[in-house]
Amino acid sequence: MARPEKGIPATAALEVAELARELRALRRSSGLTYKELSDRSHYSAAALSTAASGKTVSTWLVVEAFVRGCSPTADLTTWRRLYQNAQTRADADAARAKTKVAEITTAENDKAEDRAEPFPHLRLGTRRKTATEPETVPAAQPDGLLALVQRFMDVHGQLNAQTPDDLQRVSSLTLDHVHTALALCTTPRDVLDVMNELVAHKGLTIGDLERRSQAAYPISGATFAHVLGGDELPTTEWLAIFLRACGVDQERTLIWHYTTTRIKIAQLRHRTTPPPLIPTLGEPESKAKYRERMLMMALGVASILMAIGISAAQIFAS
Repeated sequence: MARPEKGIPATAALEVAELARELRALRRSSGLTYKELSDRSHYSAAALSTAASGKTVSTWLVVEAFVRGCSPTADLTTWRRLYQNAQTRADADAARAKTKVAEITTAENDKAEDRAEPFPHLRLGTRRKTATEPETVPAAQPDGLLALVQRFMDVHGQLNAQTPDDLQRVSSLTLDHVHTALALCTTPRDVLDVMNELVAHKGLTIGDLERRSQAAYPISGATFAHVLGGDELPTTEWLAIFLRACGVDQERTLIWHYTTTRIKIAQLRHRTTPPPLIPTLGEPESKAKYRERMLMMALGVASILMAIGISAAQIFAS
């Protein structure tokens, strides 16, 4: 005699319990036992019993085999809907349970940290990471010197907007981001970077610079590209033509020339010391080396004298 089937758990979700009840009713109406249903569906009796237990949601293949084993002509549309509802509810419950476990684990870890360190808020330079914070924060991409100063000036200008008119007027006179960027330059590459940023800020191209320079002194686009992409400071004349092509006001060109002159002077100051005009003497020569060198010199002189004598004899003989 087969054992009576256990009831559906009272804690089962509504959709899961509904699917289990319908499967049980279908099996009872067919008059089949789980062993007989297993022979028809080619699934084990335990798998079929689990599908109708209400404790979990089996796969659709098991549910489909269960239904077709009990009623080969059954309409699977209704059963598919029941299964999808149960599966959706089961997935949602599993996700909530996983989140709750994570919260409990985090709380237990926090309690353990509090026990290990009673006053964590007094710890310098650290902050406890919450569960919602990302593991890593993407690093910000570095901006050019001119763009960096411009962003700082924008923030500074927003702060000045909250100050009285007189203070705002005085502060706005110093908000020249190009002037500040040039003051921060310490190498020729810094100046060239600011020059390239100025071209981009003005929305110019190499062709535009070439056309604009025709009024003062024609400079080819290749020359502009070579200087802007190099590592050496431009000459004073070239810089003046470049600034004019970029549309920089005459009174604002002085800071450019001052910056290039300042960096050139710094390069001269920090240039490495040239080698001495008179080379330093090496180690003292040993007596053996000295005798060997003198012998070689004597042999050389003798060879020269012998060659001269032979040449003189040939001349007199002729």
